[in-house]
Amino acid sequence: MATAKTAKPAARQGANNRSSPDSYYIPPPSVPRNSPDENSEMGFLIALISMVIVFALLLPLMGMLYLDVLEAKYEVKAQVEKLEKLRREVEAKNREGS
Repeated sequence: MATAKTAKPAARQGANNRSSPDSYYIPPPSVPRNSPDENSEMGFLIALISMVIVFALLLPLMGMLYLDVLEAKYEVKAQVEKLEKLRREVEAKNREGS
């Protein structure tokens, strides 16, 4: 005859399992909180002032660079138009001379 095996119920596992005497709850460690002091506030002010100075210098420089690029683009366009006009004139003279 076959012997019947009795299955044991599986014990619950987890941190909050208080049903068995061998489980213990370990609370999470306390996290120290740093209170804002004058050093961190002073560092923030120094960083803020330095960023304002950098942006105050960079924005006008970027504006001047943008205007220079626009001016150069306009000059290049004018030169290309002149070159195309001269090329057409030379081609027209070559056709007449041939």
